[in-house]
Amino acid sequence: MTLNELYDLTVNMLSAAGVEDSRFDTDCLFEDILDADKTALVLRRETEVPEPDADRLMLAAEKRCGGIPLQYILGKWEFFGRPFYVGEGVLIPRPDTEVLVEKVLEHFAAEGNTSPEICDLCSGSGCIAVTLKKELPKATVHAVELSSEAMPYLIKNVALNKADVKIIKGDITDGKLLENFSDPDDVGEFRKIDCIVSNPPYITDKEMTELSREVRREPEMALRGGADGLKFYRVISCLWREILKDGGLLAFEIGFEQGEAVRDILEKNGYENVSVCQDYAGRDRVVTGTKKG
Repeated sequence: MTLNELYDLTVNMLSAAGVEDSRFDTDCLFEDILDADKTALVLRRETEVPEPDADRLMLAAEKRCGGIPLQYILGKWEFFGRPFYVGEGVLIPRPDTEVLVEKVLEHFAAEGNTSPEICDLCSGSGCIAVTLKKELPKATVHAVELSSEAMPYLIKNVALNKADVKIIKGDITDGKLLENFSDPDDVGEFRKIDCIVSNPPYITDKEMTELSREVRREPEMALRGGADGLKFYRVISCLWREILKDGGLLAFEIGFEQGEAVRDILEKNGYENVSVCQDYAGRDRVVTGTKKG
């Protein structure tokens, strides 16, 4: 089978299975498995594909037809221009989350603070924590994650990107985790940090039943945010406020219909300068606020 014939077969397979952008997915599979980018597809279109390579491509296409996310099949995905390992058990990094990172970077650029201390809660793959550390090399960055399935990806991604991120395993709803920020010079007090950032689970119980088959393959722990999707915003805004300095930044990714609800949660928990920011499609995606003195 020629490269061109295999390409057309793959596109048709994915289309018939209901894959939304079958050509994009086929391009990614061809580049990853056959080392054939769009230029190769033009220049080598009549080249015969070795049977073992064609078999590997077909196996990957069958997985995609079965609803396995493209990112899991490839094993890596890009975020903020950097590679991150992904697979079963970890949330896939998405472009919308880059908006959250950008807002945090803008905050510290405006402050002129090049060495903040930042805590990323519900870190998952570590894409937020790693990116902030790479973009702010003098920063101290902590990544907190509970999932035993996601933790290996977090560890590997920190190593892959050579990022000096401090990893903490634990449940962010457990106040004992705050002991990691105890002030060594003041017994019983917490060391105050500059920023808490989080892309927490925010899918409502009702929305969980309506997710696409691809999203249902991602870990429920990283998606389900309680009956109204707001559980973790309430916990973080209140509990983790203890370690945030006066004027410190709290920055959340949100569901696009949650802007006003999360704004209200922040204001009720003693934050000011609360802003709801939009993603690249113009939908509410990030809420930021600073802790009142």
